[in-house]
Amino acid sequence: RLDQTKSDFISIASHELRTPLTVMRGYTEMLLEDSNLSDNFKQVVGSIHKSTLRLHEIMDSMFDIAQIDARALQLHIQPVDTAALVRDVCNGLKKSLADRRLSLTLELPPLPTVKADPNILRKVFSHLLSNAVKFTPNDGAIRVTGTVAPPSQIDLPNGGVEIIVSDTGVGVDPDFQEMIFTKFYQPGELGKHSTSQSRFKGGGAGLGLALSKGIVEAHGGRIWVESTGHDEVNPPGSQFHVLLPLAKQEVGNTTPMGGAVNIKV
Repeated sequence: RLDQTKSDFISIASHELRTPLTVMRGYTEMLLEDSNLSDNFKQVVGSIHKSTLRLHEIMDSMFDIAQIDARALQLHIQPVDTAALVRDVCNGLKKSLADRRLSLTLELPPLPTVKADPNILRKVFSHLLSNAVKFTPNDGAIRVTGTVAPPSQIDLPNGGVEIIVSDTGVGVDPDFQEMIFTKFYQPGELGKHSTSQSRFKGGGAGLGLALSKGIVEAHGGRIWVESTGHDEVNPPGSQFHVLLPLAKQEVGNTTPMGGAVNIKV
């Protein structure tokens, strides 16, 4: 009953708040384009706009969670090059990486395209990489690798694509490696404020990993974490695995392949 109450609240709040936030976003963007606005006011409006975008992200996550809970998440399936998708997500993290002096290496070989919704799937890697930034101490390293999973009679009859996001961060206690994928879970003390997305151990809404799990499972895949433990003095790091199934190919057809991505951000 408690879980259902939380789901109902998320659904109502996300629906009711999206419209006024859209209005706020639209008007602040109009003001920022006004050449008559003084620099001081532009700075103020810019801060309002940035905060509105952050609220929009939280509301979008709440809306997606509500759809997943109601099993109403609509996927627009098409062939997706996961390596290119991850590269695009990483390109949006350059400032956060620079602020924290973190290195990000992508080592992705040519991978078969998967049948997925690219806009929805992008959120998974955005959350995983943002978490890697957030929970990795300054001067640490993040690495993204990929591989082709062989066919399995249990859950991968046609094989799959596995993407692994590794970091040198504080790690995850084995006792909580399932719990971190539940709604509103917060490591340590409950965070009362949604802070910077790049600040070390910054707070958040606690929806990112729950949303990622729902999205991956909606695509017929699995997500899990591997870590030897949690230690902020001698960070052991962690590895988040995303396994997506490949679709069955018609006789005579082959699965299209994406390009390799080997870069350091």
